[in-house]
Amino acid sequence: MVKAAAESFILGLSFGWGPCLASCGPLLLAYVAGTKKDVLQSVGAYLLFSLSRVFVYLVLGALVFFLGRFILERSGSFFKFVLLGSGVFIVLLGLLMLLGQEIKSHSCSFLYKHILEKDKKSIVMLGLTAGLLPCAPLITMFTYTGLVSQNILENLLYTLAFGLGTVLSPLIILVALAGILPRLVRGALPMKLFNIICGLIIIILGLQLIGRAG
Repeated sequence: MVKAAAESFILGLSFGWGPCLASCGPLLLAYVAGTKKDVLQSVGAYLLFSLSRVFVYLVLGALVFFLGRFILERSGSFFKFVLLGSGVFIVLLGLLMLLGQEIKSHSCSFLYKHILEKDKKSIVMLGLTAGLLPCAPLITMFTYTGLVSQNILENLLYTLAFGLGTVLSPLIILVALAGILPRLVRGALPMKLFNIICGLIIIILGLQLIGRAG
């Protein structure tokens, strides 16, 4: 069991330096830079994002253990719904970041206050979203742990080891560096342009997810 957990952790490390870095990096970096965090806040956001993602891994791993491989093989329509919902949320987040404090309408200002300004809420939602997004290597991982685990505790241990491995990614360094960028931007106009760029990046990533759901 210890050997299998160690192998799962090492596999998670490889994911953290590969697929997870490529898929989560642009979104998280744009979010951190656009919300003008310092280095410590950026690292805290990364850890909260990662733990939320690991929580989803645990839930998916348990579902595979109890329901079997078919839950992933026959869940194409569910994942399309996840892609669509995640894309809409990310686009909305990008729009709020792009508009910033210039939002005038009551409904938009309400969303800005309760989504973007409620930073812990939005970063947790991003982490949950990232954990739910379909990924062929992840599906293989959940299928493997679901089949080799003899009980639910083993399954949760292997999945947790894998998830913690993905947390130890160079992305944490990139996120910390992204927290420095807003300090380098001086003046109201450059800062506004910086927010627009970050917002546009997030919107484009969200539209890509919506396109994949089609």
